[in-house]
Amino acid sequence: MESVPPRKPLPVSPASAAPLLELRGLNIGFETARGLVRPVRDVSYSIYPGQTLAVVGESGCGKSVTALSILRLIPSPPGKVLSGEVMFEGRDLLGLTEKEMRSVRGRDIAMIFQEPMTSLNPVYTIGDQIAEAVMLHQKVNSRQAYEIAEQSMRDVGIADPGRRLHEYPHQMSGGMRQRVMIAMALSCKPKLLIADEPTTALDVTIQAQILELLRKIQRDTGMAMLLITHDLGVVAENADVVAVMYASRVVEYATVEEIFDHPQHPYTRGLLESVPKLGAHAQRLTSIPGMVPNPANFPTGCKFHTRCPRTRQAAATNPAQSVEVATTEERFRVLQTCANVEPVLREVAMDHWGSCHLIEQFAEAPVTKPDLTHKREVVPETVGSVEVV
Repeated sequence: MESVPPRKPLPVSPASAAPLLELRGLNIGFETARGLVRPVRDVSYSIYPGQTLAVVGESGCGKSVTALSILRLIPSPPGKVLSGEVMFEGRDLLGLTEKEMRSVRGRDIAMIFQEPMTSLNPVYTIGDQIAEAVMLHQKVNSRQAYEIAEQSMRDVGIADPGRRLHEYPHQMSGGMRQRVMIAMALSCKPKLLIADEPTTALDVTIQAQILELLRKIQRDTGMAMLLITHDLGVVAENADVVAVMYASRVVEYATVEEIFDHPQHPYTRGLLESVPKLGAHAQRLTSIPGMVPNPANFPTGCKFHTRCPRTRQAAATNPAQSVEVATTEERFRVLQTCANVEPVLREVAMDHWGSCHLIEQFAEAPVTKPDLTHKREVVPETVGSVEVV
C-alpha cells in the first residue's frame, strides 16, 4: 500500500499579526430543481497582510464560488450561505448590511474577474468605469480620478492610456480588457486582492510583467492576495501558502515549498505529475483519470476515490473484506473506508494539512484550524515597462 510519511516543512515566521482575512467553516448552497447543491463545504483558510494564498484545483472544485462569497457576490436566490464566517479585519462580512459591504468592495477588497468582457459595462468608456470606482472610494474630484485611472492603466502596460481611457471595452482585445480589470482593481490600493485567473488572456511576456507588478505592489503596500489559478508555474513563483481544493473542500493546505516537495494528498500529486518538466523523457504526460464530480451528485466517502490511484493500489494488496467494487465508466476495486467515509482535514505534519485515509498515521493526526503566517524569501525585482498597442 502506498503511503506518504509526514514531513516537516521549512520554518515559518512567527505570528506577528492577526489574519487579514479568515474563512471559518464556510458552506455555500444553491437551490436547484434537483434540490440543494453545495459547491463549497466546510472551507477554512486565512490570509495575512502581504501574504499570497494560492487556491488551486480543476474547474468545478469550488474555487471561484468561495472567492465570490467573500465579497457576497453570490446571486441570492438561488445561492445562500448555509453556515460559516468570513472574517475581515475582525468583522464578519456576512453580517454587514449591503451599504456597509459596498464600502468594502473595491476599497478594502478588490477582485479581478475571470471574464473581463462580462465584468466591464459595454456602454461606458474605460475611463468612466475606472474613475467611478476611484471617486466612490477616494476623496478626489473627477479630474483627479481620471489622472489616477490613467496612471493605473500605464502601470499595467497599456500604451497611450490617455487615449484608451475614452475607448469602449469592445474596442480592446481580450488581453487589454484583462489589464483594464487589473488596473481598475489596483486603482484604490486595496488591502486584499482576489485574483481569479488574472493572466488567463495574456501572453507569457505580459503575464510575467503583470505578476511582477502585483509582487511589487505587495512589497510596497503590504497588500495581500488570494490567487486562484490552474497554472502551477504561477503558484511556484508567486504563492506563499497553497490550498488545494477538490469537489467543494480543501483537501491539502501547506506552504508552497512543502506542497511541491512533499505533497501528501493523491490529488495534489496528480496535479504536479501532470505538469511537463524540462529534461523529462516521458512519451506522454501523466493525467488524472475521470472528471471532477458534479456537486449535485457527489460520490459517497472520499470524493476523490473514484479517480484515486492510491486506493486502487491499496485495494490490490488488502484483504477482500476491506475492499469493494466501485463503478464509474469502469469497474475497479477500492478500499471500503475510502468509498464510505469522507476524511476530514487533519494536520498530518507540522503546519501541513491533508485529508486522505492513506496518509501515514492519518487517523491519529489532530483536527486543527489551517493557518499559516509563512512568507517566502523575496528577491527584489524591477518591473519593466511593456507597452502593447
